[in-house]
Amino acid sequence: MLAAGCWLPVQAQVQGQAKPAAKNKALHVVFIPKSSDQVFWDLMRAGVDRAVQEDGQVRLTWRGPAHNDDTEAQIRILQAYTRADVDAILITPTDRSRLQQAVRAATALGIKVVVVDSALDGSDYSNMVATDNVRGGRLAARQLAELLGKQGQVAILRTVAGSASTDERAQGFMAYLKESAPGIKVLEDTHGGATTGQARHSALELLKRHPDLDGVFAVNESSTDGMLRALRDQGRAGKLRFVGFDSTDLLLQALQQKEIDGLVLQDPQQMGYVGLQAALAAVRGEAVKDKSIFTDTTLLTRENLQSPAVKKLLCVRC
Repeated sequence: MLAAGCWLPVQAQVQGQAKPAAKNKALHVVFIPKSSDQVFWDLMRAGVDRAVQEDGQVRLTWRGPAHNDDTEAQIRILQAYTRADVDAILITPTDRSRLQQAVRAATALGIKVVVVDSALDGSDYSNMVATDNVRGGRLAARQLAELLGKQGQVAILRTVAGSASTDERAQGFMAYLKESAPGIKVLEDTHGGATTGQARHSALELLKRHPDLDGVFAVNESSTDGMLRALRDQGRAGKLRFVGFDSTDLLLQALQQKEIDGLVLQDPQQMGYVGLQAALAAVRGEAVKDKSIFTDTTLLTRENLQSPAVKKLLCVRC
């Protein structure tokens, strides 16, 4: 059974036939994250490890590319584990369309594939477990709109093109402004790159082009980190409103110092935990009610930073 407490809006059954799983045989499950350079994946790994320990019959392989713009590396890793001794693969697609063919090849071999965190085009997978990214973007827009009195000029810093999760956050952000704060104008919506360094450089250029910005929204951990560093470089940290996504020690410190006005938190531990459970259910031929499983988002501010619910979201090994 999947863990309780997840929002399950799409009604569907696990598709396809499971490979026969021998009783008392450890199942080989491979998890392929987008990258290895963000705290977000450490949090997700904690949830995966918890599910592995609870089940007791799983052999886990965790392997991903160094950065989240290296789709070719992710494809190569997926292809390397498309083999008979692998029972299930969980993957967080760096690109929603370019991974399709390699995922299709894995499922054709009888491997159960579960998509985690970011959407994949097509239907060649058993389940998708992800944040409600549109809602997360709307939360960020609402916070920024309230801080600006629903008037002003803002910019959006994305990560890499083709990333479904972050694109959905930007879409939710813009949709909220259009509906509820039309007095706020988005002056620029740009992709900043995969790494913190690339995001910092892109953010610096963006800030130079728009010296009169009132606020900024960054869509993930690396873009939020890069934007913060760029604002500090220009002496503008805390002088314009800033809402980001995800958390690290640096970002939490900046929130407390009033350099950031809000961070949209996902629940990567729950995503990893539920994703692993869904993969095992698919391998064992157990029906899963919902093909798409969405975990919630929380807006972190200085006011709720010490709440028990937020502390649990921020803890890697709770």
